[in-house]
Amino acid sequence: MKTKTNAFLDRIKKILWAAFLVSLPVTNFRYFPGALGGTKVQVRPLLVIPMAVLLLFILPGLWKRKLPRFFLPVIAFFFLALVSNALPLISGYSSQLAEATLSSRLLRTMITLLLGLAVYVTVSLTPENREQLDFSLKWLFIGMVISLIWGSLQIIYVVDLIPGYYQFFAMLQKHITINVGSPDRIMGLTLEPSWFADQITALWLPWVLSAAIRDRTVFKKRWGWITVERILLVWMLAVLVFTLSRAGFVVAAVVLGFGFLFFRKKQDLGTVLERVAGSVGPLRKVCLRIPRPVRTIVIFAIVVFASGVFIFKVGMQNPYIKRMWLYWAAYPSLVDAVGPRSLGGFFRYIGFGPRFVYWETAYRIFQAHPLFGVGLGNYAFHFLDSLPPVQVGYMPELLTRIVPDYVRVTTAKNYLARLLAETGLLGTGAYLTYLITLILGGGYLWLSEDPEKKFWGAGALLGMIAFLIDSFSYDSLAIPNPWVVFGLITAAFSVYSSQRIEEESHS
Repeated sequence: MKTKTNAFLDRIKKILWAAFLVSLPVTNFRYFPGALGGTKVQVRPLLVIPMAVLLLFILPGLWKRKLPRFFLPVIAFFFLALVSNALPLISGYSSQLAEATLSSRLLRTMITLLLGLAVYVTVSLTPENREQLDFSLKWLFIGMVISLIWGSLQIIYVVDLIPGYYQFFAMLQKHITINVGSPDRIMGLTLEPSWFADQITALWLPWVLSAAIRDRTVFKKRWGWITVERILLVWMLAVLVFTLSRAGFVVAAVVLGFGFLFFRKKQDLGTVLERVAGSVGPLRKVCLRIPRPVRTIVIFAIVVFASGVFIFKVGMQNPYIKRMWLYWAAYPSLVDAVGPRSLGGFFRYIGFGPRFVYWETAYRIFQAHPLFGVGLGNYAFHFLDSLPPVQVGYMPELLTRIVPDYVRVTTAKNYLARLLAETGLLGTGAYLTYLITLILGGGYLWLSEDPEKKFWGAGALLGMIAFLIDSFSYDSLAIPNPWVVFGLITAAFSVYSSQRIEEESHS
């Protein structure tokens, strides 16, 4: 009876874990539990529902398990964040903002941090062996496929194939997310296009690319050198273009560049090229005469050029993307609005000008409170006092942050800048230590001779690269994407390091 009960519970846990991974793409669920913020928060992941039940399986036996060493710096960061939050309350600090109170901001940010940590713990501890790691990736990819299908359906209204299709699709979208988007960009199952692009490039791309370039698949079916992951790689990059997310393009370019240059199998690109060109005899002979490094550079240049042309053609239909080259091409007609031509003026025109101000303000807050910062979420309360001297006339976004008639609650728009301002040197140091341990764990897996370990190592390091680039454009602790990547790295390292210890004990 006990065996049957255990098997039943394992099956339930497996179903919940699959539901967790499949629900990952829905980051702004319209019917989010009111106890966790309801309609008052933007990050509203659907995964909290299966995760809440899944944690009931994990937490009771937590004290019996040997926890991964990766937990030490993140636990230290959590307690240092608590100290940073307590100091303003102890000192009796009061905010001049009518839009928010100190206690409400601290409570909300602690909930978001706990949500992120809960995601990390769930992902880190659920897979316990190699089969469960593959199971996790398989269902992660299935969730991605659902999101890509939804995004592909949205492409129909972007290219305007069916009149009135956007209004029909918006009616469907509003039953899933709190935003229905706009007819010129796709947003998947998230709040906005940039969030969808972030999912593609920072959550899924590292693992799909690692599988594609390491010639590995977690699915049983493959067609020669064509695998499900290689099909998904092409599909997700095509869908990414229609998000028109500049940050997404940059992250994808960096991850793809590092992947093909440093993590692919040495013979893989040449082998693929030979197979593709195999039906054209003369072309194949010419390709084989070209040295392999030159072939790699040529193929990379062709892909970059083709992608650039495609993005340019699509971007010409969207003012948001067109700004990147319009500043230089049509400057005389813009001079009154953007000021003297300069690199700084270019960044202001494409929308990055305020970001530099936010980052400098965060650094000035850090200088005033170097050890513990001002507490999570309290950047907004110190923003006006620490704002550097800037000409806000060319940056209307800043005006909405300093005029009382607007909502002035803002953030640093940068992960590291926020940590420095809000948790100080100690909290930021603990978090950076955590990131370094994840990178070292990924490096350990990559340096192994085992093909499976190398696959996980490549995915881990590409995931960390994606996060480090991506962290320049957002600062939320609640977005699940990085915590899922960190959790998969921790789980893979734990599984393979414990396997090595067992092998050594038996030898």
